[in-house]
Amino acid sequence: MPEAMAVHVRSLRKTYGTGFLALAGVDLDVAPGEFFGLLGPNGAGKSTLINILSGVVHRSSGVAEVFGYDVERQYRQSRQLLGVVPQELAYDPSSPSASFCAGNRDTLACAAMTTGSTS
Repeated sequence: MPEAMAVHVRSLRKTYGTGFLALAGVDLDVAPGEFFGLLGPNGAGKSTLINILSGVVHRSSGVAEVFGYDVERQYRQSRQLLGVVPQELAYDPSSPSASFCAGNRDTLACAAMTTGSTS
């Protein structure tokens, strides 16, 4: 049996209660070990897609899986396997690491420093 995609999305649609169509049939596959980023103008559906994959928003239709687990029916398993790094990182500007983060574009290094992570 072939290995499941890290992210598998087929014909994913999201229509909000107002009738606004945020996603219109999105298809996406990300293989295990790959990194990907979503780029696009405001209103393109980037946040909606990530919010569906992370279980914050329910899809209207289509398939959304993380390592073969459906993000709604098997949400516990899929959430344990998904990591999201937002573009903006919230941190306390009065913390000792604030001067480092203010001038550093490396989000992961800033996150590690502000959370006290050593790995």
